[in-house]
Amino acid sequence: MINRLAVSLLLLAIVLGCGKREHEVAPVLANLLGTWQLTKPDSSFAVTIQFTYDNRNPPIDITPFLASGKSSVNDYTARMFATVDGTMQINEVVSTEKAGSGAAKQFEQEYLANLATVVRFESPTATQLYLYHGGPKPGVLVYKKL
Repeated sequence: MINRLAVSLLLLAIVLGCGKREHEVAPVLANLLGTWQLTKPDSSFAVTIQFTYDNRNPPIDITPFLASGKSSVNDYTARMFATVDGTMQINEVVSTEKAGSGAAKQFEQEYLANLATVVRFESPTATQLYLYHGGPKPGVLVYKKL
């Protein structure tokens, strides 16, 4: 009877353990982690973006990230999703509301609008990141890794 119980518990542990697996993230996606500084289209402001894993949503086919950074005036946060083929979506972009110069506020408004319309990323080297965006003026945001 004790042997039967031990075998049953062992089988139960094996079955429950089979459903758990470590989620591996492709190197191209893992390279996104860290802090990046905007270099183009305008690097006169110290604009940054930082990507971290969204630990509440483990990666399967799409890897979720949390993004945060400093724009020309305000801090901002966003949710981001990326895939191995370079598809990217950034949504729920929110920022603080500090006062700033007219030029800095105009730059920030355009930057956050472009960030919200990102559709693709490319990282030609470990220290370069291109975020391609749509919107009224499609273009590319170019970053260097800090």
